[in-house]
Amino acid sequence: MKVPSTAAARISGAPGVQRAVDRARQAARDTAARLPHPAEQTVSLRAADFTGIRTTGLLLDGAEARLARKAARRLGLPRTLDDTSAWAAFGALAALLRIVDDGRRRSVIVDTAGGRSVFTRWATKVGFAPVHVDVMRPEVVGTDVDPGSVDLVVRLHPHSSEPQTVDEDLARGSFAVRRGGLIIVTLRLGTDDAGGVGVADLRSLIARADEQGLSLVGEIALEEGRQARAVAEAEPGNFGLALLTFRRR
Repeated sequence: MKVPSTAAARISGAPGVQRAVDRARQAARDTAARLPHPAEQTVSLRAADFTGIRTTGLLLDGAEARLARKAARRLGLPRTLDDTSAWAAFGALAALLRIVDDGRRRSVIVDTAGGRSVFTRWATKVGFAPVHVDVMRPEVVGTDVDPGSVDLVVRLHPHSSEPQTVDEDLARGSFAVRRGGLIIVTLRLGTDDAGGVGVADLRSLIARADEQGLSLVGEIALEEGRQARAVAEAEPGNFGLALLTFRRR
């Protein structure tokens, strides 16, 4: 039997019915609040999941970058179409889990690239809460960030350090990092006119950083150096990426 619209209105507005509706709505809200939202779900990864992943090295082959992106996806990390960013972020995440984190996800992480970077998305998915302030700019440490309060600072592709400013980036970033903490940067490999650096430039940078109390974690092998030169000389415009992880002594 069809209920007249006026009768339906009176029934729906009755105090008892309204209270029942309100209770149902509140129960639905409470249930929704308890359910994990996709953006909030984390994946449980350990340092052992990153065994063999280098925290310092040269990217000279697009296939290697694609493998890193696919490996990250198999571990349950968010998707990205940027193979190069994936390679850099995967190495930085390996450093975070293997060297910095104590298993409780309490490490203080600064990603100078901002909240939409691949590294921040992946670190958040693993259970960390990166903050986004550029500690490599003048007067940020001591104003926005306390000196020696950060466990890890990253500046990664596509927001790599520039050859002209990388020394300052490392010096300023080191003020924010605690003893034993890490600074991770990427640099474009290539010719000077393309805004890149060569292997000899990298070795000089590593030596200068060491004098400032930053020790390289890992190494750039001689064979990598030879491959980098071969890639650069094979065709004009070729370039790669250097991932450098430093520990503050």
